[in-house]
Amino acid sequence: MMNAHLQTRQNSIDELPGMKALAERLGRKPIVGLVSISPIADDPRVRRQGDAFYDLGWDVKAFGLQSKVESAPAWSIETPEDARQLPTPPTMPETPYRTRGIRRLAIASLALAERRAVRANRHDDAYDLRLLRVFFDKALAETIYWTLNSTFWDIYALARRQNADLWLGNDWTSLPIISRIAGEQGVPYVYDTHEFAAEEFNERKLWRYVQRPIRLETEQRFIRGAAVVTTVSTGIAERLQAIHGLPEKPQTVRSTPLYQKMPPRTTGERVRVLYHGAVWHHRGLEECIRSVALWRPEYDLTIRGPASEDYRRSLEAEIDKAGVRGRVEIVPPVPMTKLVQEASAFDVGLFALPGHSLHNEYALPNKFFEYTMAGLALCVSDLPEMAALVRHHRHGITFHGVSPDVIATAINGLTRAKIDEMKQNALKAAQDLSWEEERMRMLRAYDALFGKEADKRLLA
Repeated sequence: MMNAHLQTRQNSIDELPGMKALAERLGRKPIVGLVSISPIADDPRVRRQGDAFYDLGWDVKAFGLQSKVESAPAWSIETPEDARQLPTPPTMPETPYRTRGIRRLAIASLALAERRAVRANRHDDAYDLRLLRVFFDKALAETIYWTLNSTFWDIYALARRQNADLWLGNDWTSLPIISRIAGEQGVPYVYDTHEFAAEEFNERKLWRYVQRPIRLETEQRFIRGAAVVTTVSTGIAERLQAIHGLPEKPQTVRSTPLYQKMPPRTTGERVRVLYHGAVWHHRGLEECIRSVALWRPEYDLTIRGPASEDYRRSLEAEIDKAGVRGRVEIVPPVPMTKLVQEASAFDVGLFALPGHSLHNEYALPNKFFEYTMAGLALCVSDLPEMAALVRHHRHGITFHGVSPDVIATAINGLTRAKIDEMKQNALKAAQDLSWEEERMRMLRAYDALFGKEADKRLLA
């Protein structure tokens, strides 16, 4: 009898005639170049992308940051550290530009101020001044991009040595890299964005003038050249089409985990609430900690995920200030392949995301689906994408706003009986909200591309 994994792989290939024909005509394994300015082995969405191609029989060549937690996948990942081993050091790509019109003086003044900031060892100020030039001249975006972080051109220098049949870039920081390499090699590139980058921190005035222009103009310039564009939610897809004037709406591929059948678990004497994911500012964690003082005494909170030492200390201070030491615990991250299993020991999955930007309004994060797969009752902000799924599957509750009082009212409304009912609904929902379906949606989009482009470009 055929192994279940191989059966799934064979069925997938048979459903993708473009990819199947491509492999046959090439006479070798097709190659995908995968770029992400993130620790790829730890990044659930990027890792699933690589696994999807690998399981189809493709060679996967990935370029990104070193893993901090997870072990390496079955396919290769090169990191900026590998660039040091190149025969000749990588050099920054040239992107000549010419400043025009009355803005020339403003841009020259900013450049002068930046040099003074560097001499004064005020590198954060210098970084902001460099970005601010894009506000005055959009044509500077690509030039400025290549000066922002040596990681960008380290990865470019590594990746351009690898011939590929398709380049897949994740988030706006990858776009200039994959566009340049795909152009050099005469192959297509595809773009997957996990965030609504142009409005991620739009509630901050300084960010709108300093950071937003480089993101918006970089994405604007290169998204149009992508053969396929995908993102994590319908709201982000619609907004991307609107702000960039795309002829077609990007396709939605949700960040769901692989299906894992988890056993039902009745809520015990202690009601355990979990937040897992990136532990950083603007995720409502301070408000969640303050709210615990208002929770019923049998409820406690665990915060799990990667955090900077400074931010972790600030949260620990918040725990002491709120008087909830012993009821709130901050614990280290676990490998992404164990996220669902480790989450299944809890009862409620919490996410209090402020709705102060369209980026947050349209958020549909990994953790939402990981909580669901683990069989938790969800308690999440009443934001459109998350709320619609909670209402449909009846596996949680939502709350409006992120004040401690609002969060506490929502948590205290979750009796054990309600939690157990929602946990059962979550386990049912998990069968639909799994990577198996999203994976095929992603691959079908690329399969259609090969059907149109294989003879013209990939098989030249």
